[in-house]
Amino acid sequence: MMRSRKAALVLALASAAWAQHPVMEIKVAGNERLAAAAVIAASGLRKGQTATRADLDAAAKRLADTGFFSSVSYRYDPKTAGGATGYALTFLVSEQSAQARVELDIPGQDAEHLWQQLKAADPLIDKQMPDNDRASAYYKRAIEAVLRKSNHPQEIVAKDEGNIFSGKMWVVFRPAHLPQVAAIRFEGNAAIADSALQAHMAKVALGQEYTERDFRRKLELNLRPLYEDLGHLTVAFPRVSMARAGDGAVTVTAGIDEGPAWRLGKVVLKGNALPLADMHEAARFAYGEPANWKLFMAAVDKMDQVLRRDGYIKASLKPVRAFRDSDQVVDVNVEVAKGPQFLFGELHIEGLDAVTSGRLAALWKLPAGAPMNQPYIDEFVHSAMPLLRGKYRKFGSEMRVHKDANVVDVTLKFE
Repeated sequence: MMRSRKAALVLALASAAWAQHPVMEIKVAGNERLAAAAVIAASGLRKGQTATRADLDAAAKRLADTGFFSSVSYRYDPKTAGGATGYALTFLVSEQSAQARVELDIPGQDAEHLWQQLKAADPLIDKQMPDNDRASAYYKRAIEAVLRKSNHPQEIVAKDEGNIFSGKMWVVFRPAHLPQVAAIRFEGNAAIADSALQAHMAKVALGQEYTERDFRRKLELNLRPLYEDLGHLTVAFPRVSMARAGDGAVTVTAGIDEGPAWRLGKVVLKGNALPLADMHEAARFAYGEPANWKLFMAAVDKMDQVLRRDGYIKASLKPVRAFRDSDQVVDVNVEVAKGPQFLFGELHIEGLDAVTSGRLAALWKLPAGAPMNQPYIDEFVHSAMPLLRGKYRKFGSEMRVHKDANVVDVTLKFE
């Protein structure tokens, strides 16, 4: 721990004399996201109390144990007020930079109300927390304490979750002991039979621990695509309930509002300098037919390939749906961001003998300086299969963008 040289020399306090002087001021330095008042509260010290060296060390340790800081130290300086002499204490902190989103999944507890209780009890608590084990343990203790005060004592655990498409991670706090799903029932379905719904949900839910939040996520991920394949784009799952089935098991009933089967109306591409004719020709949207969303997104992918063939390898296409209730038609605006155009630089080949590499390079038709035709990479390897037969077990490719230039080198990797 740190203390200022000024404090050591001017006060010249021995350990035994600490208790004779109060902490007259507490400040925090180095905090950015966290409020100073919240840090001071978490330290356990308060203005006006007397404190020994051990008390200050313990306060700094309490802050370190929260997991909110990568380092914690302190300094103290003499302070006189109203004829009394004491200390001005400053905590020197460095906040943890890595943050993870936090979700609460406690059956029987309203998540927003629980957040309010947690923040009132501990100002450090927020919906973003440092991404480390000490912070998880700190949140776990805080949640358990609030639940005990409301007569709902239970052990809480932290569970890491993530989205494989976005790459984002978050932490869910939930009870350590949950009932298991023994049976699933559905209400309100007509377009899809119970047996088909059962088959899809059984794979992911039967025998698994139950919380309503978790079960709703599984409905969205597993049943929504079935309905959207039939054009039921506004399907909803408004009711989820559970009934005890004995021995820690529950029967879960999901209500389904299927909504209408929407037909595809207009598809408008929005973006700058788009090759509209080529993109529409590639997509061949089924106007007037049921809006099968899987087929629609496959058509969007074909439009994306048009842009990638012309060097727009960072293009993004985002469909935005607009429903016309009067005739049950869905119009779609596809928001297109082409990004910069990239040009091809050089071809590199790894993992093949020199003769085969040379023959393969001679077949490559994309010239340097041409738009970087990304789909051409896989097409090229497929066309060269007769030459490569028996030459490799695995294939991969890598595109490396030149620094400060929209030029891409391609490396074909064979093993």
